[in-house]
Amino acid sequence: MPKVIALGTSAALPHDAREHTHLLVEGETEAYLIDCAGSPLQRLLHVGMPLQKLEGLIVTHHHPDHIYGVPMLLTGLWLQGRRRPFHIYGPEKSVRVLQAFGELLEWGTWPDWLTVVYHGVPTRANALVLDTPEFRITASPAEHLVITSLAVRVEAKRTGGVMVYSSDTEPCEAVVRLAQGADVLIHEATGPHEGHSSAAQAGAIAGQAQVKRLVLVHYPRAEDAPLMVVQAGQEFAGPVEVAEDFAVYQF
Repeated sequence: MPKVIALGTSAALPHDAREHTHLLVEGETEAYLIDCAGSPLQRLLHVGMPLQKLEGLIVTHHHPDHIYGVPMLLTGLWLQGRRRPFHIYGPEKSVRVLQAFGELLEWGTWPDWLTVVYHGVPTRANALVLDTPEFRITASPAEHLVITSLAVRVEAKRTGGVMVYSSDTEPCEAVVRLAQGADVLIHEATGPHEGHSSAAQAGAIAGQAQVKRLVLVHYPRAEDAPLMVVQAGQEFAGPVEVAEDFAVYQF
């Protein structure tokens, strides 16, 4: 059964030992990262994900806490001897930032450097990111300061299940529309700050989108989790959970 694993759940400013927020979507034969922080290969090995299943990375935006693991991900795949192409998807500017990483690190001069294929995702509602035998993934621009940040919808073809990830965003109609009827909405809960959402606001989005389950990520302090569940639950009648690192959700 398809699943999403929270490889990290922390907001940009860590207050405890959790890793920055990034996700793994895993099916029977293929898997995709959504954002990339820390030491991603260690996280993938920790959850027992065979690296040969990893087909690509979806970058929601290029703030450092969402992309700083990319150099070690690609270097690790190269050291593992990967030969087939690795695909990276994201907003056009985010793609250019990642390409600049490669130029600064001079990857093109490394022997047998792996082939990385970059795909710019159009900044429009329900833009197609990729369509594979197991998944159909679309994205819509959210509202995160002055940077393009994509909310991502993953539809599992074999089960009909749907997972939506808000990425970093203020409450916005684009996420409500993208998340309509989802089995799992994974929504950020940094707090009521510009470009972000509180747990209560995430609960309101979940209620408006009529999702089945709300999971909160990208939050500052683990000790606040019980209060966050209460705050979100005041706005959303369904199940609410504050994700911990390595939590698994099937859809």
